[in-house]
Amino acid sequence: MVTRGRAALGVALALVLALATADAEQRPVQRTMRFAERGTTLYVTTDVTNLFDKAAYDRLEDGLASTVVIRLWVYPSGKKTPVAFQLLHREVVYDLWGEIYEVAVTGPSGRRLYRVKYKAEALKLVTGLDQVAIAEVGAIPYEKNFELAIVAELNPVSAETMAEVRRWLSDGAGGGLDRGGSFFGSFVSVFVNLKVPDADRVLRLASQPFYRKRPKR
Repeated sequence: MVTRGRAALGVALALVLALATADAEQRPVQRTMRFAERGTTLYVTTDVTNLFDKAAYDRLEDGLASTVVIRLWVYPSGKKTPVAFQLLHREVVYDLWGEIYEVAVTGPSGRRLYRVKYKAEALKLVTGLDQVAIAEVGAIPYEKNFELAIVAELNPVSAETMAEVRRWLSDGAGGGLDRGGSFFGSFVSVFVNLKVPDADRVLRLASQPFYRKRPKR
């Protein structure tokens, strides 16, 4: 027989474990990413596939749109002030009549539309980051460590978030620094302080430290 005191203790322990689990799920996942410098721009290659669990993946075929918003900040290691910001917007919907996935990918190179037959192909298009421009190299001094922070949201419902997405996309502000927008300033709240965005699912990724080598003369 469980006494009232023991029952209360059990509830408290369960609550602590639940909160600890939720906190762990919100913490950034360390990910080795590939960086490349071409011309005056720095690019990254990685993915946010883990944003989709099995339920979210299965919902891709129900005919309703799934939206992915990806925010990327470049910041000096050990600091909380980013030097560059990028935003990507992806959307996928399954055409039940045509039995085809329609995918819209919007980023620094504009908006591209794809039509693919298989769900796995659609997932790769909305979660893959292949040579995505993240900063102008002028914002990243030689031989200083920087890191990339990524926050990906599945189906964000915040009116403020979507308004800022529309502003960013309409301005065509791809490729770098945007100190005037709320997304640029949101780095500390959503990545450092782990404020939970209003979305179906959230994934946070943190890159390994990287630096630019000074060219040999």
